[in-house]
Amino acid sequence: MRAHLLRLVLTGLVVVLSVGFTAATLILTDSLDAGTRKELAADAEGVDLAVLAPSGGTMSPDEVAAVAGADGVAAAAPQGGVALHTVDDDGRIDPFASALLLAASLDTEVPDGGVLLDERSADRLGLAAGDEITVAAEGSTDLVTLPIAGLTELSADGVDDLELTAGWDLLREFADPPGASRVDLRLAGDADAAAVRAGLAAEYDVVTGSELAQQLASSSSQREALRIPLLMLGAVSLIVAAFVIANTFRILVAQRTRELALLRTVGATRRQVLRGVLAESAAIGLAGSLVGIAAGALTAQVTGSVLGESMVLTVTGATLAWSVAIGVLMTVGSALLPARAATRVSPLAALQAVPDGADSRTAGRARVVFGLLGLVAGALVLLAGAASGTSGGGAGLILVVFGAAVCFLGLLILGPKVVPPLVRVIGAVAARLAGGSRSTAELATANAVRNPRRVAATTAALLIGVTTVAGFLTVVESSRQSVDVVVDGRVPADFAVRTAADEPIPGDVTRAIEELPEVGTVVEDGTDQLAVNAADGVDSDDARAAIVAATEGHPELSVQSFAQRRAEFEEELNEAVNLVLAILALALVIAFIGIANTLSLSVHERTREIGLLRALGLTRRQTRVMLGVEAALMGAVAAVVGSVAGALFAWAAVASIDQLEFVVPWGQLVISAAVATLLGVLASIAPGHRAAMTSPVMALAAE
Repeated sequence: MRAHLLRLVLTGLVVVLSVGFTAATLILTDSLDAGTRKELAADAEGVDLAVLAPSGGTMSPDEVAAVAGADGVAAAAPQGGVALHTVDDDGRIDPFASALLLAASLDTEVPDGGVLLDERSADRLGLAAGDEITVAAEGSTDLVTLPIAGLTELSADGVDDLELTAGWDLLREFADPPGASRVDLRLAGDADAAAVRAGLAAEYDVVTGSELAQQLASSSSQREALRIPLLMLGAVSLIVAAFVIANTFRILVAQRTRELALLRTVGATRRQVLRGVLAESAAIGLAGSLVGIAAGALTAQVTGSVLGESMVLTVTGATLAWSVAIGVLMTVGSALLPARAATRVSPLAALQAVPDGADSRTAGRARVVFGLLGLVAGALVLLAGAASGTSGGGAGLILVVFGAAVCFLGLLILGPKVVPPLVRVIGAVAARLAGGSRSTAELATANAVRNPRRVAATTAALLIGVTTVAGFLTVVESSRQSVDVVVDGRVPADFAVRTAADEPIPGDVTRAIEELPEVGTVVEDGTDQLAVNAADGVDSDDARAAIVAATEGHPELSVQSFAQRRAEFEEELNEAVNLVLAILALALVIAFIGIANTLSLSVHERTREIGLLRALGLTRRQTRVMLGVEAALMGAVAAVVGSVAGALFAWAAVASIDQLEFVVPWGQLVISAAVATLLGVLASIAPGHRAAMTSPVMALAAE
């Protein structure tokens, strides 16, 4: 390792990135949970005893009053929550805008009739202490305006809903039926806690403040909704990294053929050679994993700060164990086949010249058979999942994912048979377009395909990333375009008039809307919604204003624009897309390192060849161009095959989901393909500079 340290740096960096992503995901979710548990446990501070409602039920106001009036109780704070609706800009009840009214804790003071608003919602709505907020109970048409007495932090269980904190009396007015999930008690100074608990325990389940804190902390659910998708995306980077590591060790073993043969000559056994190579990979995996864990912890801390979430940086033993195990096993597993190849080196090979790394072998019969079987079997499963469509439910999508994985595995197995011909085709096109640099492009194409297995392995890393990105972009664009189709299919209208009440829309309101000159057609969609189209030539804002005026006096009727809903959906979708693409970029970065690693090692083993070309007249610029074209060809092949495979897999996924229409985002696919090709060119800069600076005399003298 000391002798080949510089060659192994990039391999170690691949391990750091892969393990770092996994560790960051585990540490982030653990830290968020720890922060949530800490906040939940803080709700029990100052509580001497807590009286719990029966499992799945609530305590009535009379029961709450009886508990609060028990001997020895100085203060009581019933706890519970009620779902509400807020109003939109028209002053109408918005059925899509929810709010949660929570009861105040023992140490929280709220004026009678007033509420505390969470700070996040206050910033979003532009409200402050002294303002008012209008709400309505679920199913009610009565609007209630509440004064905002102050601001408070979002509760530990808070999600996206607006939160209000109020006294028990105000909460009871909105609850139907009114009830408390528990009652927190503070005892008088001279009260005997055990006696009070014994007196209440005859009818209720009573716990101490510390016991309540433990229950609240344990109720914090693990953030699987965040953890599982991130780990699935991280698996993509791990797979890419495995290809890069395997390819690196394959090249290193090929370069060290003479060294390993000399070891065999002086007495090293096949087992010792195998253990030596695997020990190197294990050391790289361990070192990279430890650095990756540190990088993951830093990333988790920064991410938590950016998200603005309450978190306590938590690195558990399980996270350390899983991260190290993943890094070491991935590295050792990727190096296993190259290590076995090292054991086949004959001692007689020490008498031969140092190999130049050329390997004309493409794919044996067994590889071709297994590759074709994988392609055919995966394609059949893929088509079965797509055909299940509307009748298969979620099972169809599962079949598509499994079939795509098998099909893609078959494609990777056939890589040495498929990639070189594609490189030759694209290289021939590049040579024709190269003009005066045609000979350099032809030379680069020949060098790229001289080792089919290596070019296939190098391309595979980038191919995985491009396929994932292309498939994801296609599914997202199909979903985005299908929104209009689905919405227009269900409610083919410009506006929807919805009721938040339990009763149908009044007939006189429907007739009033139908008689508006700004309105074209009105269709009743059930009893709780009207689909309204603007008349021809009428501005949508004018039509909406007329509909709002026609529904005046009915706060339960909200007028919603489908265009606005589509825009809101697309905004949310774009945010999710940007996040996932940022994560998938990690796979492309790892593939970029793989290409750079391969070219760097290739330059090292081709030192004499490059020196000969330089001696024959190849300039430094032509040397850099040659390596750049090689890398660009690998990137282009990965871009073309990955885009096609990703689009096909996305088609099957879209076909397996009801009411989605398949749309190919040609522009985005072209951009992703261009990025993949550009990554190949960028990866060649450092190796190309090194090759160009090689002295022809020194290169020809090198062994």
